[in-house]
Amino acid sequence: MTTKLAAQLANIRARSANPLDLEAQKRAHSKSLLFDSRVAAGQDFDTIYQICYEGFEDLCRLDTRFTAFARNLFGEQSKQEDRTQMTVSQNEQLDVVLESFLGLVGAKLLFKPAIKAVEWLIRRFRVHEHNTLCLVLTFIPYHATPIFPTILSIIPQTIPPTLKFLNPYIQSLANPPRHTIVYTASNSRPFLAALSSYVLKSCRSSHQYPALISLWASITTEAIAGFCDQSRSTRLEAQKQHQEEVILFILPILNDALSLGGISDLRIASYMILTVIASKVDLHDGILTTIMKAVVSDWTGTSHAGLICLSALAERMRHIRLPQRVFKALITLRGLDDDLITLGKQYKVDKITLGVVLGLISRLTGSSDRSEFRLLRSLLEARLMSSTSSAAAFRSVLLTTKGTDLCSDAHLHAQGSPADLVICLADSPTVGAQMQAIIRESKVDIGQLDMHIRNVIPNKEEYSPNTVESVDIDGKRNVEDFDESAAKILTRMANKTSLLSHSNSSIFGSLERAFQELPHSPVYLKKFSDLPVLRKPLAMNEPLYLSFFIRVWCGTSPANVRAAAVHAVAQYMSQETSSADAQFLLPYILYGLSDAADMVRDAIGELVFRLTPFYTCTEIGDTIPSIIGYDRIYGSGAESKNISWLSFKDARRFLTEVLVPGLEECLLDPHHVSCLVADNLNGSTHGRGSRNIHNELKTSSRLSIFTCLSSHAVNTPLFSVKLRLLQILNKVVKVGSVSRTKLLLPILSSLSEMPEVQIADICEREQINMSDLLNAALGAIIPSDRDGMHVLRAIIQDQGGKSVPSLRGAALQHLRTVWSSTRPDLQSIFAKTLFELGISTSRDRPAHLHEAEFIETLASLPLSTHTLTSLLDDLPTISTDSRSKPSASKRRRLYQGQSEIDGNSIDDLECRIRKTSLVLELVEGSKVESHPELLKAMFRVFAGLHSQSQVESSVGYLQVLAMHSMLAVVNGSGMSSNPKIDPSSIRADVLVDCIRSTSSPQVRNAGLLLLSAIANVMPELILHSVMPVFTFIVPNVLVQDHEYSSHVIKQTMDSIIPRLMQSLHKRNGSSLSGVSELLLGFAAAFEHVPSQRRLELYTTLVNKVGPDEHLFAFLAILLDKYPRSQRVVQFAAELTNQYNFETRLKAIGQYLEVVFDALKPKPTISADVLSVVGQHNGLNITLNLLPLVPAILTNESLISKTRRELLREHSANAVRLLHEHALEQVLLLSEISTSNKRTQTVCMQALDAVLGLLPFSGLVNVFEKLVEPSIRRQVLHSLERRLENKINVQSTQKTCLQFLPRLATIVANASDMSLKHAAINSADRIVERFGKKDLNSVIDCTRTIASHRCMRAAELSIRVASLIFLVTAVEIAGGALIPLIPLAVPPALDNLEESIAKGTEHATLHNAVYSFLVSLLLYVPWIIKGEIIDRLMVASHKSASSSLGKECDETRREALSFVAKDTEAKDCVTTLDRTWINAITEGPLAVKEHLEILRLMIERQPKSTIVKQSGLLGDFFLTMFDLRRAQSSPRGASNYGDDDLAEIEAAINSCAVAMVYKLSDAAFRPFFMRAIDWATTSPNEMDMKGKTLRRTTWYSFLERFFSILKSLVTSYANFIIDDATDILNNSSPQNRETVLLWRRVIQTLHKTFEHDQDGFYQSPSHFTPVSAALISQLSHAAHVSMHSEVIPAIAELALATDSMAHHKEMNTAILKHMRSDSAAIRLAAVHCERALTDRLGEDWLALLPEMLPFLSELQEDDDEVVERETSRWIQRIEEILGESLTPMLQ
Repeated sequence: MTTKLAAQLANIRARSANPLDLEAQKRAHSKSLLFDSRVAAGQDFDTIYQICYEGFEDLCRLDTRFTAFARNLFGEQSKQEDRTQMTVSQNEQLDVVLESFLGLVGAKLLFKPAIKAVEWLIRRFRVHEHNTLCLVLTFIPYHATPIFPTILSIIPQTIPPTLKFLNPYIQSLANPPRHTIVYTASNSRPFLAALSSYVLKSCRSSHQYPALISLWASITTEAIAGFCDQSRSTRLEAQKQHQEEVILFILPILNDALSLGGISDLRIASYMILTVIASKVDLHDGILTTIMKAVVSDWTGTSHAGLICLSALAERMRHIRLPQRVFKALITLRGLDDDLITLGKQYKVDKITLGVVLGLISRLTGSSDRSEFRLLRSLLEARLMSSTSSAAAFRSVLLTTKGTDLCSDAHLHAQGSPADLVICLADSPTVGAQMQAIIRESKVDIGQLDMHIRNVIPNKEEYSPNTVESVDIDGKRNVEDFDESAAKILTRMANKTSLLSHSNSSIFGSLERAFQELPHSPVYLKKFSDLPVLRKPLAMNEPLYLSFFIRVWCGTSPANVRAAAVHAVAQYMSQETSSADAQFLLPYILYGLSDAADMVRDAIGELVFRLTPFYTCTEIGDTIPSIIGYDRIYGSGAESKNISWLSFKDARRFLTEVLVPGLEECLLDPHHVSCLVADNLNGSTHGRGSRNIHNELKTSSRLSIFTCLSSHAVNTPLFSVKLRLLQILNKVVKVGSVSRTKLLLPILSSLSEMPEVQIADICEREQINMSDLLNAALGAIIPSDRDGMHVLRAIIQDQGGKSVPSLRGAALQHLRTVWSSTRPDLQSIFAKTLFELGISTSRDRPAHLHEAEFIETLASLPLSTHTLTSLLDDLPTISTDSRSKPSASKRRRLYQGQSEIDGNSIDDLECRIRKTSLVLELVEGSKVESHPELLKAMFRVFAGLHSQSQVESSVGYLQVLAMHSMLAVVNGSGMSSNPKIDPSSIRADVLVDCIRSTSSPQVRNAGLLLLSAIANVMPELILHSVMPVFTFIVPNVLVQDHEYSSHVIKQTMDSIIPRLMQSLHKRNGSSLSGVSELLLGFAAAFEHVPSQRRLELYTTLVNKVGPDEHLFAFLAILLDKYPRSQRVVQFAAELTNQYNFETRLKAIGQYLEVVFDALKPKPTISADVLSVVGQHNGLNITLNLLPLVPAILTNESLISKTRRELLREHSANAVRLLHEHALEQVLLLSEISTSNKRTQTVCMQALDAVLGLLPFSGLVNVFEKLVEPSIRRQVLHSLERRLENKINVQSTQKTCLQFLPRLATIVANASDMSLKHAAINSADRIVERFGKKDLNSVIDCTRTIASHRCMRAAELSIRVASLIFLVTAVEIAGGALIPLIPLAVPPALDNLEESIAKGTEHATLHNAVYSFLVSLLLYVPWIIKGEIIDRLMVASHKSASSSLGKECDETRREALSFVAKDTEAKDCVTTLDRTWINAITEGPLAVKEHLEILRLMIERQPKSTIVKQSGLLGDFFLTMFDLRRAQSSPRGASNYGDDDLAEIEAAINSCAVAMVYKLSDAAFRPFFMRAIDWATTSPNEMDMKGKTLRRTTWYSFLERFFSILKSLVTSYANFIIDDATDILNNSSPQNRETVLLWRRVIQTLHKTFEHDQDGFYQSPSHFTPVSAALISQLSHAAHVSMHSEVIPAIAELALATDSMAHHKEMNTAILKHMRSDSAAIRLAAVHCERALTDRLGEDWLALLPEMLPFLSELQEDDDEVVERETSRWIQRIEEILGESLTPMLQ
């Protein structure tokens, strides 16, 4: 409870704000986004409020939604609000408002006003503490910007677990990279859930913005993909379970996202995520159906992303039927077929198309919607499905057709029926072959089907039974009734001379139906032709008769009906002999020749042959026949008058020279007529090489034909004819000087005047595609015709407001087609038009226009330089007029209480930003590198953008766009051998100022890339600005931790630094001072550069400035900038290691020159590189710089390469010079640094590193040449370390052995103790490595070092080094050194005694002596005996009692263990015996180590040796057993304590038992008997205390003896029973001197009982005395507890005897104590009985009858404790027996 309470209080304390903790309040108040903590800590809330309110006002001007917070968060009262004083509910309400504001301000966090506003939330409302998660999620879209580390710096250390991935970045205050966020989302679902919840909450509040949704979409998509990948498993069940978890996690989030209407970006993001899920997870159809329904929920329109998502989901379905809701949503989309066709080029849309198709097929028989029929036909003909899916769809159509009774479905439009669809598909050029194959498989009669469907229902629009002129012909349809039906048709049509007139004819429908019902035999054709209503006799005078048949074959009747109509006209023309000109047939003949049906084209061919004789008849002569329908062909209106008729000659030429020669091919191919006419109209100039021109027509004839056909195309009422003629005529650009645009433009004009619904109705009625019609009409416009282009522009602008979206879309597409041929001035006009339409606001554009169309079109056009320049020149300036802006305080007075702020200026600003953005995007997408002339305009726009600071976020994007375009121009010119850039167009000053002033990393990176590109092309323009740029790069750009920033920096350095170096060399010949300024900037940024990018960055820098010339300078600057930083030293060494060893050696030499120069009174080189002022500064530089030298020179690669080169005789001149130069510099430094110890230390380290580069022979040579002792000592140190290295130095063996005598001489004669010490150490290393090769040299050197000059030297270090050398020498030479051991051992022991003497303790010397002695024990152990070993033991005892440290203790114990292991047993025992008293004198620790030697000796020696030495060991053990007695007589302060004695006795007992193990019974029994005699006697017979102490020690051994050896030695108890019972009977536990003996006796007996397996205590002679003595001890219960010793021993004895007689004897004795006058004794007896009951159970309860009287008495005992314990005993008896004792006790 205490722990829990403490934890809860600590938690409350951590979360509570202590109002008296002023320091904590100050720290909390100093957290700020805008100010340094020291500045922020001193600000009051009035000052903060004034600053932040200014930002809030600016936000209100940008977005009026912020005004809602003017009265709460930013009201005057907010300055007094304190969250710590609010209630919980008030804080919760405040959190809602704060999070709402954060959600709204998230879109504008790159604006300075937004940061100011958030500052108020942090300073006043502590959102970083109370709303940490919301604050971080608000800023996380900007995780790569400089503001995010600032946010991390102010949030509390204890962050929510969801954000724990930010901990490393909070500590380093670095931007978390995107991949970290993705990884967290992929592995932490709580984080992804929190992010999703925040995004959805923002969207519900309409606070969303593109950056937030984009981040969420990309992170979630990658995270879900990661979840799906992680769920994969070889176990399908596990994989399915994991995938279900993913689905259950993400689908609710996506469902919420899709349910939010009006947020297209969020829907698209959801589509993208669902697409990923569909591609990676195996979902069953139920889930897929649910997802698809969610996708189309609230679907008011969709983008391609929605269709892509549905397509991906549909592809995963096993059943291809779409859900009804999904199907209905899809078919309501406008242009679904076009969208699917577009998507089908990149994505698989097979199943979704099939699903839509099958749904439409199922609705064919129940719907009269013609749009569905057109959609179905379009999808089937578009070939979007696989062959299998297409076949399934076609079969479904046929099944629907077979199941449809056409006659019973008379209410349906025949042309929208399944049968009609079958016919259309069979005739389709794309899928006709496949459809016909399916029809053949199904055995459907397509001809009969065609005939049947056309005869079901008349055309509703043209047949009206209520018309005066109409008749009812819906009676029987048999041929016999034709006469009756024909009789009902009126004999004359009032005021009708042509059925091609633009006025509707009510009779045409009746006539057409009658003609369709008619069997098309010559007889019935003649009957029909002779109907009075057709006025056949007047056919050569008026076009009524012929116009009827023209409408029929140009209509939608079946092919056989159309062919019959042509045959009727052909028959008539063959019979007619009048000379009227029927040239009005020519356009319709062309239509017929392009008919898809073969029978129609064949009939047309017959008609042409019937007409030909008329035009070739010579009888006509020069008379010009009258033209049939000359002024009435299209009615009496202007349409007929506007026809341009052909002259007879031209008509004849067209027929005979154009149509007839190519007629055969036209009959075979319906498309041939178009090429035939177009080639002939174009003439040989345009149709050169065409085989269609048989006889070239004159220009006048071609013009007449062209004009005539164009006039018919314009004026014919049949739009199908218009379409066919347009398709032919659009292949003719112009004839003569007349373009097709001038002739055909009226068609487009008339279409533009029609509502789109009317056009759709016409196209549906005439069964033509509206898009084909509109494209053909627009195709009449040629780019060279200005009027036509103006009409095209008017259509695009929709100046008439007719709103024909399809026509506008077709016009935009046509503009794309003709753009490349359009004149530049028109291109500019169109570009500006599209631009204005694309950026127009809702107030100045019609609601139906979609600017996306115009922008997309404009972006797809290849814009010329002139066009782009004009767009750039027309751009408005982006500025906000602040000249009249009042002060902050005045604004608060003016706007206080104002709920709305005028947004007109904001709208205008947004419009200008949008215009600029669009133009810059167009420039960027227009291959701007091919337009170098734009550079000047681009820089002008860029300068204008840079001058604005009020809208920094938007301007930043625009600046990036502009710089990307300018970068492309500059790079493009850089690749050209002759750049076309005008230097005056480049504004380097503006660019540099932008780079330095911007806070956007994107702008900065783009600017640096542009500056780099300019440096490559025209370096002279930017050299004067380079240093400010690099000054800025260092603290700002280098901190960015992502790949793109790294690329930008590298690009900038690659481009600018080489040019800068060239400029510096040209200016003053030496670039050192100029480059040093540059290097200083980069060095200053070292801490800010991400650690993983440092090496690459600084390597690039050094490479660019030249490593041979300036590497040393950068190293010096870096080390001087960060003095004594080990991290910097390591990095500098790593950087240097990137270069070859020559460069490194050169750099070290130059580096040392700088250091040496810094110490001069007047520095030169260091003054250029570093800021050296005065000698003191020079010393600091030395201390700062020199640590780098050993860090560089200790590189193994550098050492090996340098040594290898220096060993060569001829090729090492350059390397040798470099090394000598470095050595010379470091020696000079060593000479002048002797006055300062710290400087001298670092100089020696540098010298050692330089010497380390020399080979061994070179090192020896240098030593011989040097005189200065300190330098020579350093050389020896280097040699020593060289020999310590385990690399192969066998090549140096000879040199080393030759050098050994020289070292001995130095040891003997050197007066410098440091040099002597170094010489001994070097000799030690040489002997260790090569001593076995020359033992004589080793012995000679050892003799010198073992002498008194070393072993008794005044300097301790000399003695330590000498001893260490002796250790090595003994290891190497072994027995060869025996003559020298007497010389060395005595001083060694003297040194040992000195090292432990009080006042002269020395641990190192102590350990060195022991190491020497251990080596002797290992290699020449027979030397260590007698006095030597006695001195060693005595010294070891003293060492044990001293406080030299743990290491010395371990060394000593290790050495003593060798004494136990490697000396003879007898010598070891006698030595231990001789020195036992000394060990006791030095204390318990010495005794324990003494005993440890004995134990190790006993364990190591074989049994025979132990038996042989058993006498000595027995005597020694008896001496040790007497320790307790000896320590207590007399008892003093120096005597051992009881605990120490117990520990020592335990150690002695362990040794004794170890000895017993190795002795036989014959060898051990004498010792045992001696020990008994020893224990029972005393040196003084009157000394009973001594006897008691001896017996105490003896019984402690016996307890251990019987415990370990167990039943093996139970018989030995026979020797101690009498003594033990005597002690129990005569000793009182109340006596302090005998209580320990009393306890040990009982414990010893207990052990004998426990291990009695041979019935030892069954014998009455053994049992009776022991039992009586033990039970009698219960009488002491009033003074001593019986529970620990006595009662357990009695129970163990009872268990060991297992005899009823013995048990009865024991029970009787115990029951006697139950009637004792002492309650304690009675209680002890009860406890004893209960213990026996528990231990023996029913065996003991056999004595229950004897116990019952006593139990009855005890139940009424005067002592409550006795009575209670008796009750417990009784309960235990009852548990064992299973019956109650109550009857027995009564």
